[in-house]
Amino acid sequence: MTRKIIVLAALLLASACVPPIVATAPREPIQIGFYSVTPQAEWNREMMSPRENWTMDGYALQALRFYAVPDGAALSGRVDPEGKAPAFRKAMLPNEIQEFFIETVAASGWANVKPSGLKPAKFGSLPGFRFSFTMVEEDGLEYEGMVIGVVKDDELHLILYSGTKMHYFPKYKPTVEKIFASIRT
Repeated sequence: MTRKIIVLAALLLASACVPPIVATAPREPIQIGFYSVTPQAEWNREMMSPRENWTMDGYALQALRFYAVPDGAALSGRVDPEGKAPAFRKAMLPNEIQEFFIETVAASGWANVKPSGLKPAKFGSLPGFRFSFTMVEEDGLEYEGMVIGVVKDDELHLILYSGTKMHYFPKYKPTVEKIFASIRT
């Protein structure tokens, strides 16, 4: 009996360390930093500083991530004192931001990370950029993704959608396109 209580206590303690996951209301705008988006569907929302993560079916299948990266920081939002992680610089052009993103993803263990389609795009009312990418997980599973972003007040704001190429990326791509169109600044 004591062993069961210890195991239960350990599980409760471990679950207290996990950020809360809440469902979004499909038609209610959600404020994320200086902008808002309308979810278009009921996403599971995990709030982790300095980013938010949303998913429908699990992060290994598809994810929508919202980043705010200060000048001099890595995509994680942290400054790497040793300078090993790629860092955002406020003077970067969109093609340099795309390189920064691709280098970060490749350094985190993804293979064959390839960008495409870099072009100007509206981020709400602000001039921003967007691009697509493909990547392969260690086990060979292929993913597709798309990014929209803007630099505002020396901070990089990215919305990243990625999912498995075979099913989940195309399944939710129309919903994510509507989310991108719903950005209000």
